[in-house]
Amino acid sequence: MTQYTVEKLENGIATLRYSDGSWAEIILSSDMTQEDLDDAAHQFAPKIGVAPSFVSKGLTSTASVKPAPVEDEPEVVPTWLRKRVIAYGDPMSQLEYITENGLEAWQAHVSEIKKKYPEE
Repeated sequence: MTQYTVEKLENGIATLRYSDGSWAEIILSSDMTQEDLDDAAHQFAPKIGVAPSFVSKGLTSTASVKPAPVEDEPEVVPTWLRKRVIAYGDPMSQLEYITENGLEAWQAHVSEIKKKYPEE
């Protein structure tokens, strides 16, 4: 919790002064409660942080809206791979095949599928 004092009240804006000497301007509304004001004051209260390397005293920049992230293009699965996955079957089917026919038979089956649907 951080102590604050309302230092100035003008045009529906309260200037708050915190115990460390920093200040914030809070936009007020007629339906605010004391808890609302305390919450707003807390949000603007001084915090301890670590400055990123590009921030230094005297930095001049232009405030702007952060661009929306570019969505990655959906991954296109090649036709040959989709056909192989369908031919292999789900993992339970694959285990059943191995259990009933043996690992060598499964490996031969996979080899046939790869020949039928080669990488393009």
